[in-house]
Amino acid sequence: MNAEEHAAAASPAATGPGGSHFEGQVGAHYLLSMLVGAEPRGLPGTVIERVEFQRAGEGKPLDDVIVHARDQAGRPAEMEIQVKRGITFAPADPVFKAVVEQIAEASRKAGFWEARHELAIATAKTSRKIDGAYQDVLKWARELGSHETFMARIGRKGAASDDMRSFVQTFREHLKDAGCPHDDKDLWRLLRRVRILPLDYASPGSASEELAKERAVRALHPDEAAKVASLWTHLNTTNLATVALQSSLADKPVY
Repeated sequence: MNAEEHAAAASPAATGPGGSHFEGQVGAHYLLSMLVGAEPRGLPGTVIERVEFQRAGEGKPLDDVIVHARDQAGRPAEMEIQVKRGITFAPADPVFKAVVEQIAEASRKAGFWEARHELAIATAKTSRKIDGAYQDVLKWARELGSHETFMARIGRKGAASDDMRSFVQTFREHLKDAGCPHDDKDLWRLLRRVRILPLDYASPGSASEELAKERAVRALHPDEAAKVASLWTHLNTTNLATVALQSSLADKPVY
């Protein structure tokens, strides 16, 4: 885990009063995956090598959590994650617009299209549209082999829903506003790189927290299994301290 460099980073205060806490939980999720050698969510078929935080200063537009991994053949993979406690992905959602601008910036980086480089939005709040239509759009983009096939299915009545078409059109319009190529092929190629990662740590009976504790058992010696909650808390507080340090070095407040 690299978290010691003095980077100019965006403040997690932008995600709201609870944003930095959720950011800490997302970071701890990937740290725990790294500790136990688990496949990281959003980067299937890989194992994490290191996790970084607050890397805007190193040219990572989606800078909250950066996951570096390798697949079974030893090829590198990277995922930039922007943490947003609340995002609706609706046409009028300014948070979504801002994130697409960051996605557009990331896609302009040298070597982006040649590498396995994923872009993700982690959110604490989900909805019927997020779990359904929006995830379906991203799944289709990854699974369908051409932009012609993808766009034909999106446009076909009875195959795609109005919510799916709205998501695609909104994404296109935000790319256009960001000065990024946005024709059918460019749009499809970029949607293939995007992940929405709902993590329900704020919910009562959180499934994400239960999974984290199960993984924490694997990271501990059997004689220390009773310390699962302590390990999870430690990872959270360590990551929160890192986020606070990076933001203070950038002379920006943390809430």
